[in-house]
Amino acid sequence: MQLPEQIPFWAIPAAIAAAVVALIAWLYLLFRAYRYRKDNEAAIASVAYEMLKNVLIPNGNGGQIHVHYLLLTQRGLLVADLLDRPGAIFGGDQMLEWTAIGKKQRYTFPNPQHALYDRMAAVRLLTGEVPVEGRLLFTVKSEFPKGKPRNVLRIDDLTDDFPPVDKARGNITAAFGDVWANVKRHAEANPIS
Repeated sequence: MQLPEQIPFWAIPAAIAAAVVALIAWLYLLFRAYRYRKDNEAAIASVAYEMLKNVLIPNGNGGQIHVHYLLLTQRGLLVADLLDRPGAIFGGDQMLEWTAIGKKQRYTFPNPQHALYDRMAAVRLLTGEVPVEGRLLFTVKSEFPKGKPRNVLRIDDLTDDFPPVDKARGNITAAFGDVWANVKRHAEANPIS
């Protein structure tokens, strides 16, 4: 393979500049994705004294069930699933599938409420009388033009439903302390998450 006899003097610096610009753009996109994940995590953690993430807990049938987020809040325990579904979301409590319509695509996905209810039931087996609530948290990329189904929130509305906690005070609700310790004792890190 022979190189052309004369490479224009500007070709090598232009190629280097293009590579630098591509590298900077790639790093910027990585940083934005990292910040997006961290912002979502911080929003969820703001309502919890303590949080377990991506754990397996006993399901009551001899198996285990995956829980995305399990939070100790002022009101009890909160089971939360984070869904990043961009676009307009159309769904209802009785529907088997929900629809997301984005800028470039339309797709359906199974109603996530059923899995949330299973997770809540498994947590209730460990908590006794302590209140257990569940929420499907959609990111800010989601919209609900026809209204939200039961137990559905956008992540930016989470603090409207659950007040932020003051972790500096170290006030883990005494009534929930023993129950939370029991939940943590039974929770295992999910090896595939």
